[in-house]
Amino acid sequence: MTFKSALTSLTAVVLTMAGGLGQAVADTPALVGTWRLSAMTREDESGHPHPFWGDQPLGLLVYTSDGHVSAQVYDARRPELGVPWDSAGAEAARSAFAGLATYFGTYAIDTEAGTVTHTVEGAMAPDWIGARLIRSYKFTSPNRIELRVVADAQVAVTGLVLTWDRVK
Repeated sequence: MTFKSALTSLTAVVLTMAGGLGQAVADTPALVGTWRLSAMTREDESGHPHPFWGDQPLGLLVYTSDGHVSAQVYDARRPELGVPWDSAGAEAARSAFAGLATYFGTYAIDTEAGTVTHTVEGAMAPDWIGARLIRSYKFTSPNRIELRVVADAQVAVTGLVLTWDRVK
């Protein structure tokens, strides 16, 4: 059995176990697993990527086989608060809050459209609760995926691409 055929079989099993989250596509590795953020870029008008939160953003993304998602993304350049978090001043709190995005909920895969939709159950911003965050996805290797933010009511930033590496 080749690596590719083993991966295809594993993908079909994982998506079947996920209870209808999507149909297996022969050449599409499974999203299920833990992913570490390796790059976060924003494309300019000409399509050239530029670092969004510096060269080393922090993040962890988890997709479970039963349809849950947890996402945390941080700007590693955020200054330290210097005080306990619950006594930070307005500007320190704003700076810390503006450099993060965290939420959890459920997800559904649309293999035909190449999108994954995160339905938010809890988030750093209460306004995100109940939102459906759509991300187009593209595997660049079995262990690397690019998620492109689709602009919506919660995220007006377009051209934002997050590159994730599978945690082994």
